Amino acid sequence: MGIPYSREINSAFDQVTPLVAAGFEVLQTTKNIAILLACIQVFTTILLILILLAMLGLLCTLNPDLEREKNELVTPVVQWLSSWVFTYGRTANWLLRVGFVVVVTWVGWFLWQGSVAGASVPKSDEGEGGSEEAAPADEKGKKKK
Repeated sequence: MGIPYSREINSAFDQVTPLVAAGFEVLQTTKNIAILLACIQVFTTILLILILLAMLGLLCTLNPDLEREKNELVTPVVQWLSSWVFTYGRTANWLLRVGFVVVVTWVGWFLWQGSVAGASVPKSDEGEGGSEEAAPADEKGKKKK
């Protein structure tokens, strides 16, 4: 009585093991997506702050009633930015170009390796394995009759 029972347990374990592996893969994908979303949120927050500052500067620049604020806030910031561009513009331009090439190369390699979630190609053995497992079950059923 112990042998058929242990065969059933082994059979159930063999059926559950791929499900656990698939669940772990889904968990890893979910973790990767959560990290990506956090990075996107931080980037979005920084962009929104920069947009807000640009709009405030534009408001101070265009409104004739805010001439004092324009001279005290906007003009020094614009002068500082323009001096930075004249001083480090050429170096920053080359760094941005090199950074762009590195990022594009890394993304291309990342996609080439199939590291994107859900991009793995199914193995050819998986399709054949299902039909081979079904055939012995049919033969066992025939033997019992």
